[in-house]
Amino acid sequence: MITATLIQTRISWFIFDSILLVGLFFLSRFPFKQLLRELRFWTIFLFILFLFQSLFTPGLRLHSFPWLPVSKEGLLLGGLTCWRLGLILGYAVVFTAVTRPRELRDALIWILKPIPTLPERRIGLMVSLALRFFSCTLDQAEEVRLAHRARLGDRNRNPFRRIKFTALPILRRSILQAEDVTLALVARGYREDMPLKLSKIPFSHLTTLIIFLGALIGVWFLV
Repeated sequence: MITATLIQTRISWFIFDSILLVGLFFLSRFPFKQLLRELRFWTIFLFILFLFQSLFTPGLRLHSFPWLPVSKEGLLLGGLTCWRLGLILGYAVVFTAVTRPRELRDALIWILKPIPTLPERRIGLMVSLALRFFSCTLDQAEEVRLAHRARLGDRNRNPFRRIKFTALPILRRSILQAEDVTLALVARGYREDMPLKLSKIPFSHLTTLIIFLGALIGVWFLV
């Protein structure tokens, strides 16, 4: 449902998603200092994307600043694009912060179970492992960056050498970790044909879902 609202181009939907995202951040008690520190690189990426949209989108020039090579359509398109990507990134951060990999696996199995041609248990396991590996890879990247900095590697001005000495250790650690997880699954006798008992959906989750669906319907009729 959130994805359906983010596809729209109406500003009212973006305002609704922004208010909802801020409320979810407060309810999840997410540390905002850590969030700002982790999102600084994404901010640079969004700013560069905004500049490209503003400079290369044809349209009318600004009357107040005619010397700027930007257009009104480019500013509007760039602002909406960056706003949408920022919301998507924010919801992804909240989702990965409050959702356990086991809950994600069970949800995917429950959704894909009625489809007979899809291996729902394999898909659920792969997605849950990918979510766990993503956070582990970020931790490994931070460790490699600090180790590289401790060896004065950040003074090297060659960007290709810096990428080489940063990306290769991360890739090596990721492959070794994936191999350890594979051996652990085999050692525990993991099989896809074993019965799996899914827990019932809590009533609080259903209540929240109904309230959110009602809010979406209300906003739909208002706009």
